[in-house]
Amino acid sequence: MIGARSLQLSLGAPPLIDPNEAPVRDPVAIAIVELLRGLLPMTILRMRPDGSKQAIPAIRLLDEINRRYLETTLKSWTLHRIY
Repeated sequence: MIGARSLQLSLGAPPLIDPNEAPVRDPVAIAIVELLRGLLPMTILRMRPDGSKQAIPAIRLLDEINRRYLETTLKSWTLHRIY
């Protein structure tokens, strides 16, 4: 999801946050912040065994372990930021 959103941003899609709110001006960092804030405009379409479909917003798929991993990734960019 982050990769797909990063590609959209790199191709000119408008960010859903102020890019200055990300630790670096990088499409991946911006996409991570959007996901963590619940702004990522993506839905996963899951096919069930009975043939029905279930639409799941991206934010519902983000568990606590993955949230901490993404937050740590953003912090590591902040530590290596060149001023």
